[in-house]
Amino acid sequence: MTDKIDKNLVIEYQDIIWGHPENKKYDCPTYNNQNFFDSSPERLRFKLNELDYVNKINFLDADSNNKFYKCFDEKSLEILKPDEWEELSKMSYDDLLELVEQNEWEWLGDDFDDMKNYLNFITTHIPTLHFSCDIADDDERMFIYLHDITDKFKTQAEIDAYQQGLFDAQNSRNM
Repeated sequence: MTDKIDKNLVIEYQDIIWGHPENKKYDCPTYNNQNFFDSSPERLRFKLNELDYVNKINFLDADSNNKFYKCFDEKSLEILKPDEWEELSKMSYDDLLELVEQNEWEWLGDDFDDMKNYLNFITTHIPTLHFSCDIADDDERMFIYLHDITDKFKTQAEIDAYQQGLFDAQNSRNM
């Protein structure tokens, strides 16, 4: 049996949900993907796992490979690089931010697609959670809404229909 990561070390969504009771500030970090990921240690661990090469603001230094790339498999959560995952999983939020700052790493670009990829990751591993999004403020911000379907549907067909409805509604609003 292969070891798997604790998904709670890479999943955090409460501070990005518009209107979530625990998000009292209503200032969700959803206007660019750099801020989206570096505003949470869980999202930052996820991001460092998926980046094979992290761009440096100062492109003169070509040695900015990310040793945490593919520490775990995003689909199965299987640990692929035990030593690196051990290190990454034990890093504090301050340590993670310091690592990004020291290496001058940034990953701006394709902001909303990048954020939606993370939301899809959550839905894969917590199937009762679904998200819908609205792009607002002249494409400057993405509002994320949580749909918890725990105990709401009895069949997979009902879940699929609900998901399709969310998808269709989102696409009609963002056209």
